[in-house]
Amino acid sequence: MSLFGAMISGVSGLNAQSQNLGVISDNISNLNTVGYKGTVGRFSTLVTESATDTRYTPGGVRFHPTALISKQGLLQATSSNTAAAISGDGFFVVRDTNTPGSDNEIFFTRAGDFKPDDDGYLRNTAGYYVQGWATDRNGVLLDPTGTPTTSNSSAISDLQVLDINSILTAAASTTTIEFGANLNANETPLTGGSNVSTTLGIDGTAALAGQAGIAAGDSFDITYNGTTTTITINAGETLADIAAEISAVTGVTATATATGTNDTLTITGSFADQDVVITNNNNTPLTALGFTGPFPATLAATYTGGNLASGAVAENNTMPVTIYDSLGTAHVVQLQVIKLGQNRWGFELTGNTTTGELDATQHPNGLIQSGIITFNGDGSLRTFTDNAGTDLLDQEITANWTNGSNPNEITLDLGTVGLTNGITQFGAGSDSNGNLVEYDTRFINQNGAQAGSMVNYAFTEEGFLQVEFANGVKRPIYKLAIATFEAPDEMENYSGNVYRQTRESGDYLLREPGLNGAGNVVASALESSNVDLAEEFTNMIVTQRAYSANTKTITTTDEMLDELIRIKR
Repeated sequence: MSLFGAMISGVSGLNAQSQNLGVISDNISNLNTVGYKGTVGRFSTLVTESATDTRYTPGGVRFHPTALISKQGLLQATSSNTAAAISGDGFFVVRDTNTPGSDNEIFFTRAGDFKPDDDGYLRNTAGYYVQGWATDRNGVLLDPTGTPTTSNSSAISDLQVLDINSILTAAASTTTIEFGANLNANETPLTGGSNVSTTLGIDGTAALAGQAGIAAGDSFDITYNGTTTTITINAGETLADIAAEISAVTGVTATATATGTNDTLTITGSFADQDVVITNNNNTPLTALGFTGPFPATLAATYTGGNLASGAVAENNTMPVTIYDSLGTAHVVQLQVIKLGQNRWGFELTGNTTTGELDATQHPNGLIQSGIITFNGDGSLRTFTDNAGTDLLDQEITANWTNGSNPNEITLDLGTVGLTNGITQFGAGSDSNGNLVEYDTRFINQNGAQAGSMVNYAFTEEGFLQVEFANGVKRPIYKLAIATFEAPDEMENYSGNVYRQTRESGDYLLREPGLNGAGNVVASALESSNVDLAEEFTNMIVTQRAYSANTKTITTTDEMLDELIRIKR
């Protein structure tokens, strides 16, 4: 009967509107709840039978509460260093315990009003503990075992509860040393290996062919850096002519005397750290001139890596710097340099091997690293390699200590190749008083520090929880994890302003803030409720009127039924 149907329809309307009022009431009551996401009431028809041209059977209305979880709330600044908000998509990952196990449920929230509890764990007002990745000093993500890991996964086991007290005191071991200095381009280079002719009776002013059994067409080879050049003695050439031909070969120079009697020819390596080999080619002119054999004969290098550390060769300049190991202990090391030839310098990073200093077994004579620095013709840095020619730019150099600290992995920054923003090679200059300055050290910077206690901590805009120590060191120790969902509005509400994953919401993905669709972290800010009070009051009025209208439907139906009953009377 349609009268009863009308009454039931009115009752469903009362039920739907009362539930809608409950939604409105909940929204208003959480107006100041951090990160609260409002709910709106939606309605759909409830049909019991299809209407026809001659009959209509009322059904009613069905209420559908819809959470506006993905709707961004207003961000407001706060004075708390450990408060954080998300601008964009995603949720903080939280647990209801500070020591979660695999059986503890995972929750998601936008409420970032985090503060440390008595044990130093960060939790929000509702008591949920926020999670993230531990990081090394460079911000690399780590799993609980300290192994580097990545985001953009569902590996919840990689996350940890953020613990302020996990690091109260820290030292910063030196990982980078920057040098800005000028090496004197006019420095006299260390003399390379040489060989001198000793045959008596040579007249350097006369043609060499015909003397000491040497004939035109005799020749010898010079090999430098894998390249062999042949020097041929032509008719009419003097010792000076031969010296000029030799000097034109890369890596070697020659000089000749011209006194007219007992003249000599000297062949010298141009670079003190590199060998030159001389070999008779056609006949034996080198032997005839009295060069020291047997042939092939080597003009041996006069410098090898480690000679400065051992004291076998004296350096041209030393630049000391204090660095720190992982325990915060200070160590003095020196960058020593020596000119080896035109635009070519040797360097050695050295320290001492006394108690608590460098391990003498791994660092003989205190040598940490040796190598070669070369320059372009404009004084800018060209190459920075070890003695074998391996590029040392952006490569780590290891210093091992005997005081129990971890080895220092140090990058030497000598500037940018092709530029003059680090180590340069120009002629000696003068200071403001007119004094000659052969070696000018402009700056030496290193990033280590002695041990210091924690004095402050705060979230950064990159989502790191960064700790500051009394020694000035700032170190990231955690990074917030942001969980994203395909359908966040389908998540399930749970007490404490948190949400649960559902089948409809899809699986979560863990992402770093600001990457792969995750929102950015806004430090020292909170996300307000996304409830619009004016809209809620308007909806309340509409709901009240709709509720009253549905009561009229019921009372009217009741009066009609009463009239129907009177017919029987």
